[in-house]
Amino acid sequence: MPYINTNPEKLFSPPPVLKGYLYGAKAAYAARDSGKLLALRLETNTSCNLRCRYCYAQSGEALAKFADFKTLCRVLSEAKELGARSAVIIGGGEPTLYPEFRELVAYIDSLKLVPMIFSNTLLITESLAAFLYEHNASVMGKLDSLRPEVQDYLAGGEGVFVGIKKGLSNLINAGFSEVEEPGILRLGVSFVSNKMNLGEIEKIWHFCRKNQIFPNMEILTPTGRANAELTDKFLTAEEIRSYKLKLLALDRKHYGYDWLPYTPITASGCLQHLYSFYINIKGDVRPCAPTKLDEHPALKVGGKYPYNVNQMSLKEIYASELFTYVRNIDKVLEGRCRACIHLNECIGCRGYAYSLGVNKGLGPLKALRTECQQCFKEGKRKGGKA
Repeated sequence: MPYINTNPEKLFSPPPVLKGYLYGAKAAYAARDSGKLLALRLETNTSCNLRCRYCYAQSGEALAKFADFKTLCRVLSEAKELGARSAVIIGGGEPTLYPEFRELVAYIDSLKLVPMIFSNTLLITESLAAFLYEHNASVMGKLDSLRPEVQDYLAGGEGVFVGIKKGLSNLINAGFSEVEEPGILRLGVSFVSNKMNLGEIEKIWHFCRKNQIFPNMEILTPTGRANAELTDKFLTAEEIRSYKLKLLALDRKHYGYDWLPYTPITASGCLQHLYSFYINIKGDVRPCAPTKLDEHPALKVGGKYPYNVNQMSLKEIYASELFTYVRNIDKVLEGRCRACIHLNECIGCRGYAYSLGVNKGLGPLKALRTECQQCFKEGKRKGGKA
């Protein structure tokens, strides 16, 4: 049954969110319009104890790289001055392998920012879970499947399912699944949807909702290792449309939640480009992970990408012409996105649009504003084609 929005002017009532992870439309636009950041995303290390077959960063290689701790602290302090509320430690690899991981979490907490940790949870002991809880962190774990053989295969190692289950149990026992504020969760799990787990996505969704866990649905994309190891596991556009609408119906029927099904991240949307910076292991600043502006030759000066935290302050980068353009991307969107009635809460997946665009030879700014190809909302495309 197609989704019908009976009141386009009204923002949807969202389900619970994961503290410090993503921010809603009202907060995102308010931050943008007042010249503030809301979140910073940091790569800390490329080392990893898994070899996930879908890893876009291809982490886990023998040559490990680590971000300088003092530089991270300086950048976090600058982000705080720009109004940031949270710092997302996304690793690049497995963040708990970063030598100064606990010191970094403690420093983020000392700045009154929310430490939001991505982890496969294999190294989260009872002690570490307690430490994270005491330092106001929220955690995004991993749960690609409820079947051990599928989880182990996707993660590239035996016994991974057991390790994930133990780590999640330690987090739950530490109090992470208890709701302290209405609508705010402290524990989430990411699962990459593909043909191996498509049949159990609804079970994973129920597991999350019943246990007060934020379900972070990702879509397997042709990047990194997936290009070589999971070529037959990608979902079709119709499969993506179908499962999103099933999950919407499930949420409405069983949990009383309602959300816009067209947004990039299922049930939560994504407006990172309006309020967030992503800083990779080299210190290069991007709007988000897949929007790899630092790799485009057109944006380099003298062969180098200038928007680097070792060359410029965050304040200078924020005020630059390039990132001012990025934050105002909603004003120059093309195709169906340009006149969409949901523009007040969705700008499509800019990272996906950028990647497809540059692969077709478009310039970086042109690629960034093209219409979202993941959206299944009915409407006219350029040229009048539906």
